[in-house]
Amino acid sequence: MTRATSGPLRVGLVIGQLSTGGAEGQLRVLCEGFDRRRIAPTVYCLSAETSPVGPQLEQAGIAVRVISGGRIGRVGALRRALSADRIQVVHAWLFIANAYAWAATRGGGPVLVASARNCKRSGRVLDAVNRRAFRASGMILVNSERVGRYIERQYGAPRARIELVYNAIDVERFRPRAEPGPGGESAPRIIMISRLVTQKNPRLFVEGARRLRALLPAARFQLVGDGPLRPAVQRWIADAGLAGCVELLGERSDVPELLRAADLFWLTSDWEGLPNVVLEAMASGLPVVATDVGGTAELVTSDVEGALFAAGDCEALVARSAAILTDAGRLAAMRRASRRRAEAFSVPRMVAATEAVYARALEGRAA
Repeated sequence: MTRATSGPLRVGLVIGQLSTGGAEGQLRVLCEGFDRRRIAPTVYCLSAETSPVGPQLEQAGIAVRVISGGRIGRVGALRRALSADRIQVVHAWLFIANAYAWAATRGGGPVLVASARNCKRSGRVLDAVNRRAFRASGMILVNSERVGRYIERQYGAPRARIELVYNAIDVERFRPRAEPGPGGESAPRIIMISRLVTQKNPRLFVEGARRLRALLPAARFQLVGDGPLRPAVQRWIADAGLAGCVELLGERSDVPELLRAADLFWLTSDWEGLPNVVLEAMASGLPVVATDVGGTAELVTSDVEGALFAAGDCEALVARSAAILTDAGRLAAMRRASRRRAEAFSVPRMVAATEAVYARALEGRAA
């Protein structure tokens, strides 16, 4: 890896928060996966929301710096912190981090690696700043082909600098249970792991549960996660008469165990990047029934690892779930296929691919 000084490459990873979330989890997995003889990571968090990922990073020996202040103040604070830590590559995570990292590296200093991990717009001002950040970046890291096409089309991101690095999954932590259990038509358990926000469309989850119960009365449902829509979700569950069969579990630390105990995974999002929860479910040997948004189709092939359906199509969600759960042979085959597919998304693969992106960004700066 080409660089101006000896020793490990000093990389600064900038992110808006370190609370529970897919991007935050992937940042932790990446940092912990680096060979510290080659890469010395420091994480810069743009808010005081550092739990639970911040302490996990620090426990692994990775420095976490909180960048505080107003918008302009944070740009200056980030610039000073990057200089003090002698950072050589700044890797920005998510659109808000792109904006601050671009502003803090303008006029020289570390090479910028921007990223996009979702197919979304963020408002006129932030969209405009991200367009500039993408043009100024040495490389742009995306986590699905669809996200790459999206930012090229919506943000004018230069195609030649977009590099795909898929998310990774710890296939030792997330693994199938030894015996699939009864499942199927007798007493299936359907689970979704999701923040309770508009993007994830938890109302579709509740309506899907109501309709599937009409076909499979013994079905049980678990919704893991929290967020601003929690009171609304509780009301929808009660109004649908599902209080006895839908568990609203909130944030949990035993997600691998919950997945192993389930029979089917749902994801009802209206938009996505490359959903980590789908990889977690597949590594746990679960068929996935999910909306065909973002990079989900790059993980799940209908009738192989599960089924995809158009965003908002409750009828398709229920029909495809019932078809899987009432066919024991199909369910077993999909469980095996899901696990096989997840095993291709290893942590070492993601780490090596990300290091290669850093090297290309540095080579571009040197050219």
